[in-house]
Amino acid sequence: MELRRNITTCLKQCIANADDILQTTRTKQFLLDTFQKLKEISTQYWLIVNGQKAIYIRCTTKNYRPEQLQINSMYLEQVQFYKYLGSTVNSDNSIEEEIQCRITLGNKAYYANQFLFKSRLVSKKSKLKLLGYYKTNS
Repeated sequence: MELRRNITTCLKQCIANADDILQTTRTKQFLLDTFQKLKEISTQYWLIVNGQKAIYIRCTTKNYRPEQLQINSMYLEQVQFYKYLGSTVNSDNSIEEEIQCRITLGNKAYYANQFLFKSRLVSKKSKLKLLGYYKTNS
């Protein structure tokens, strides 16, 4: 299994982080083959693929009917979006929702701590540090 390539130049790619694995493939058959190979390799290291957590996303601009993929006795559920390492991956391959979510989270954090910015007990230096604009003099 190729672990270090660009998805634009290869047909399948596997990204692993802690106990999460993200597979990107160009075709359904490559997804099935790569997932089966992953299961086989993981058993050599006494690791188990959790069939209840296994999901997949089909990224396309065309309308399609959601379907379940069956690999041996395991079913992969198709989802419209997935949160991976703090970023939302969706079936449209767009980032507008991700950007809007981050703006909303930033606004929530700012307004939750707004009393600190208005307080005269907090120094200007501390307020700038809270905003992330504080730079140390070198």
